[in-house]
Amino acid sequence: MKQLSKKTNTIIIVVSILVAICAIVFTRLNSSFYHIPLGEVTKIESHHQEKSVDEQHNQDVKYKDVLQVKLLNTKQQGDTLHVEHRYNASKTEEQAYQPGDKVLLHKGKNQKDTYVIEKKRDTVLVTVISAFFIALLIVGQRIGLQSILSLVINALAILSAISLYHAYPQLNLFLLMSLAVVIATILTLWLVIGWSMRTIVTIVSTLLGTFICIFIAWSVIGLTHGHGIKYETISFLTIQPRTVFLTSVMVGTLGAVMDVAITISSGMYEVLQRSPHISMQRWVLAGRNIGRDIMGTMTNILLFSYLAGSLPMLLLYLKNGNTLTYSISMNWSLEISRAITGGIGIVLTIPLTIFLMRLWLSLRGGAAR
Repeated sequence: MKQLSKKTNTIIIVVSILVAICAIVFTRLNSSFYHIPLGEVTKIESHHQEKSVDEQHNQDVKYKDVLQVKLLNTKQQGDTLHVEHRYNASKTEEQAYQPGDKVLLHKGKNQKDTYVIEKKRDTVLVTVISAFFIALLIVGQRIGLQSILSLVINALAILSAISLYHAYPQLNLFLLMSLAVVIATILTLWLVIGWSMRTIVTIVSTLLGTFICIFIAWSVIGLTHGHGIKYETISFLTIQPRTVFLTSVMVGTLGAVMDVAITISSGMYEVLQRSPHISMQRWVLAGRNIGRDIMGTMTNILLFSYLAGSLPMLLLYLKNGNTLTYSISMNWSLEISRAITGGIGIVLTIPLTIFLMRLWLSLRGGAAR
């Protein structure tokens, strides 16, 4: 993709802002498009609270409100309902509602059977996504536009694989996701780097790093029979837990491995551009130094992102009287395994990328001696 001119970039940003404003306004006025009852909280008629303590001495406060809700759609549009709503201070199950909040409702035959399902959040969601995309365009310009396209492509590839498996359960989930990963990798790197031999090097090193680390994980799990890995969180699925685990590892590892491959290949290419007569030994050493600099940070990013997802469940286990070791083994064994596998992929990608870049330069007949 060629460099966008300043005028073209400005037009894209202005159009994006206008589209975002229109989308946000639409979400404020789209009540009639909902097929389920939608209402707006106009008043809190009563408010009661009660303290509670469980057997583990965890304290909480239970609240009971009676909400006055004005219907915004259905045949009863404009009618006012009085809906009882219960929640607690910790907001583990339900949240508090304030006047002005729009809520989705379940209407029973009697008004007593009516309750709030959840808050209408499409306006907030569209606002956040729009702000993210516009920020990408303003800061990244051409690269920002490419990033948005790659995000959309990656999401479509993964969702398409999941949809195919949902429609045809007899298909192999791992193979479907592998195909999606290959397609997403090729299209993403083509958008980010452009099509060249360097792009092919980055694609090959990314896919090799990802699939080699998955093969290592599969081999280790097979040899150890999966001892120490708790599949309880995914055991209710009618799919072999190992398949689901390896599929999730592959998707999670891909991003980090791709980042490492791009960073090293781009860094080595930039070194070659600035010093075309650099020796092969020094050029390879530059690639190693880049890899060493990012290896630790990328591994930590993987570890923290995986552990963060299970942190609420870990705290729930601890709050219910379970020991720290048991809570970690039940909630973090899968996440730590994913992080370790991803770390292996990151480490393997460094020498793979350097080797392939060296091979590329040799075939190209470059100046590095």
